[in-house]
Amino acid sequence: MTIGLFDSGIGGLSVLKKLIETLPAHYVYVADTMRAPYGTKTSDTIEVFSREIIGFLAEKKVERIFAACNTSDSTLVKYRGAFKIPYHSIIQAGVNASKYDRVAVIGTHMTVQSGLYKHDLEARGKKVIQRPAQLFVSIVEEGIFYGNMVEAVVKFYLEPFRKFKPQELILGCTHFPFLKDIIARLMDNVRIIDPADEIVREVSHLVGSGRSFVEFYVTGNPEEFERKLKKIGFKYPYQVKHLEIAELEQKVVYFERACDIDRVLGSG
Repeated sequence: MTIGLFDSGIGGLSVLKKLIETLPAHYVYVADTMRAPYGTKTSDTIEVFSREIIGFLAEKKVERIFAACNTSDSTLVKYRGAFKIPYHSIIQAGVNASKYDRVAVIGTHMTVQSGLYKHDLEARGKKVIQRPAQLFVSIVEEGIFYGNMVEAVVKFYLEPFRKFKPQELILGCTHFPFLKDIIARLMDNVRIIDPADEIVREVSHLVGSGRSFVEFYVTGNPEEFERKLKKIGFKYPYQVKHLEIAELEQKVVYFERACDIDRVLGSG
């Protein structure tokens, strides 16, 4: 089985690692580090990037695609029902994982601005508060997961939630689980939701075989990306390859292999 994932950087590794532990497969992971961060760009721009990457994965003939980036996933909501290749939404997984009535959400600027978490959770009768925590992405990409500086930044972003008294906090960016220990300590007695856990539950019925292997395609510096892999202790067999932006841009034509465009246009 060949499975595709994509993210702007190393955040999606929080999803990849849990998938590998559950489902042995050949994984193709696109890290668009050259154009990162995604969370501060416009929705239209990220949708273009996402379509290019999915086209690339479709050309690789992956059998499933996992959005390991909430920001990208937020721009693809209109395509959810039209994908020909099974597509797993990280945002939908986060919503599905919610069990209680008072929910806090943190994510990138664009994910929060999209309002998808808030809309979908409120549609289920929940009370929702959300806040962007864009700086978390930069901290994680620098490989800084602990320390006084990290604690101060996390406390700054989470302090406004105290009056709301949430029962749950959704980590609406795949970079954020790398800071989960500090977040959980500062949000005492609050259930911390990593949507990747729900993603894994969704595929727990699938049967893999053999030993997992990961092909990383990195639009930025492959050596820098590999240093980050080693820093976080990524222990699975892998290969890192450079992917030129110009080449990636050409792959958008393969997006139609993964998505029924006519169906999307017809619903619009």
